Amino acid sequence: MIGFQSVTAATISGAFVFGMVLVLLESIQLLLAKRLAVGEDRVEWLLSAMNLSLIPMMLLSGILIDKWDVKPVLIFGSLLTAAAVASLAASQTMGRALGSILLLGMGGACLSTSSSVLMLTAFYPENAVAAQNFGNVFFALGALVSPMIAQRLLEQFEYRRGLVLISVVCLLPALLAALTSFPPHPANRAEPWAVFGRPLLWLAAATLLFYGPLEGSLSTWATRYLHDLGFPALRAERILIGFWLAFLTSRLLAAAFAYHALNRDVAQGWFMVLLALAAAMALGNMAGARKSFSAAAGLVLVGLFFGPIFPTLVGILLEQFQSTQGTAYGAMFALGSFGNLLLPPLIGAYARRTTVQRAMRIPMILALIVALAAFVLTLYLPLSRQV
Repeated sequence: MIGFQSVTAATISGAFVFGMVLVLLESIQLLLAKRLAVGEDRVEWLLSAMNLSLIPMMLLSGILIDKWDVKPVLIFGSLLTAAAVASLAASQTMGRALGSILLLGMGGACLSTSSSVLMLTAFYPENAVAAQNFGNVFFALGALVSPMIAQRLLEQFEYRRGLVLISVVCLLPALLAALTSFPPHPANRAEPWAVFGRPLLWLAAATLLFYGPLEGSLSTWATRYLHDLGFPALRAERILIGFWLAFLTSRLLAAAFAYHALNRDVAQGWFMVLLALAAAMALGNMAGARKSFSAAAGLVLVGLFFGPIFPTLVGILLEQFQSTQGTAYGAMFALGSFGNLLLPPLIGAYARRTTVQRAMRIPMILALIVALAAFVLTLYLPLSRQV
């Protein structure tokens, strides 16, 4: 069970700060464009650059965790993230801002990988799926509250001082980790690249390849979907709050359910398959909804079914790669991230040619593909051997 201790606090802070990193640029987009004297499209390009820098650094940080230990990678990620935010506060040209943002992506990658590996120690050591579902709540919380924190700080202290204060917050994981005695990470006697020789990694990456753009597309188009169906702005905002509350609550419920009822990896795999199928059904309901209640209920149900899919996938993966958890997580994330690069533009292009409601058929198809990939992964699990 969960026992609150210093390693728990360090893990929570690392996950929370990484969630902040993911949405920080979007939160300050207008102010950053004004400071750099560029259009918002240039700032969006900077966001793409940060997402690109995450991909190789996820893999590298995972390898460093397995070769060194999780503690120095968490501390390094926190320090690098704080330095990047402080540097961004002082940047007045696109070149300097780009350098700061690349560093921000690198630091965020270290925080993500180290926090995910630490969750197995901090929360439910005997059940990786339960640990990941509980721990991933703090990733989401960081992403959800960061825009409000950034807006309040930037309004009260102005752009530069506000970002400096945010950089101080980013130092919290390093401070907590420095004061914490972590349990030793499993010694890695295998070469890091050996993880690529296991089919399980590729099956997990294939699942993430389609899940990433699925979640991203829904987050992008949910507001427009409600607007196109005639929802008033206030009601649409409340429905979106319901979506995210369902998303977070489902992870907490899944953590408890996995701990008490899902102790075998095959059962955990079937749980993920059922979640993806249920999400596809809810998305199909959204695509064909003719009444406002049906559309709103469908969106909230999608949040309920989406929430546990990614942490359940990560938990299954880390349980199977006991001595190469960092490398396996980083490799899966790096490979799966290509889905976020390739598929969202295609989804956006289709949505612009039709109504958003009809465009929901694409996420529905993606959810079915996720279910299929998870189904194949689950069938393979009994054949997989721990490394």
